[in-house]
Amino acid sequence: MHAIYSPQIVASALTDPFRVYQELGGDFEGLGNASGMNPLDMDETISLSKYVAFFEKAAADLRHPVFGWEVGTHFDLHNIGAFGEFILEAPTLGAALSLFKNAFSLVQSDSELALQVEDDEAVLNYRILDLDIWPRAQDSEMTISVFHQLIKSVAGKDWRPTLVSIEHETSAIWNDARIGPRCPVQYNAPANSLRFPARLLDRPMAQAKAENHNDVSRAFLRHAWQQEREAPVSARVRREIVRRLGRDELDQTIIAAALGLSRRTLRRRLEDESKSFNSILSDCRIRFSEIALRESGKSVSEISDYLGYSTTSAFERAFKSRKGLTPKQFRMQNRSN
Repeated sequence: MHAIYSPQIVASALTDPFRVYQELGGDFEGLGNASGMNPLDMDETISLSKYVAFFEKAAADLRHPVFGWEVGTHFDLHNIGAFGEFILEAPTLGAALSLFKNAFSLVQSDSELALQVEDDEAVLNYRILDLDIWPRAQDSEMTISVFHQLIKSVAGKDWRPTLVSIEHETSAIWNDARIGPRCPVQYNAPANSLRFPARLLDRPMAQAKAENHNDVSRAFLRHAWQQEREAPVSARVRREIVRRLGRDELDQTIIAAALGLSRRTLRRRLEDESKSFNSILSDCRIRFSEIALRESGKSVSEISDYLGYSTTSAFERAFKSRKGLTPKQFRMQNRSN
């Protein structure tokens, strides 16, 4: 049996957040104690949930709503170890981002980083795939800011993205002329993203070292693949379901194939963990609907359609069975203001 599983992130990713928090006048010791994270006494990895909570609390304590974005402008990829150093030494921005997305689990588990090229524009998407890690606005903005800085390092200091999209309802970054992205910002998006000209992907990295890049990249990818497979199969199923919500079919056979398993083997492996595919799917749908009802302006029918329910009434019955309230009642009691 697997021990209790929780998403992780490399502890060294806190180096710059801690430093910026102190420079902005924060109570470093007090926040460390409150968040349960002592920078002098941490393992190689820490709970992703605690990491995200640190950002939310730091921004609140400092009364600095762009804390996450500001940390991203100062984030040094060397601080995430050899992988971060190698990213900076990639021959081109495209090579750096491709390796980052394919081996992102070496830095942070249960998360998705995707890079797509649409005509003459590239779109970089990021989101955490654990729906229990919420709120997470500061982490979302910090991560997008890190990639904003990486792209700016090859595009020039005056470069602006075409569009920044964020999954939460509002943000202060759009009107911060000092450090903000200085471009349109879209809210309540399916994922956090940066849109920029695809031609930038061919720009050379400032610290480019082409020697052995492909060989070393393959080694990182193998390590990432092995690490992802070490998670309980129930956690891997959950990731695949959340990744597909509102986008692809939530079919057990398809998800089993994505994990390299047959439907029968997946069912057996889940039974070994006292789980079932349908229970995990139900958990993901209900958790997503809670967030959407509380945080977004989507109607009940829109949420139902997004989650793949056959009818709105089927969604309402499933939600009330789990929460004891109809979706509308839940929204009235929990709506963010």
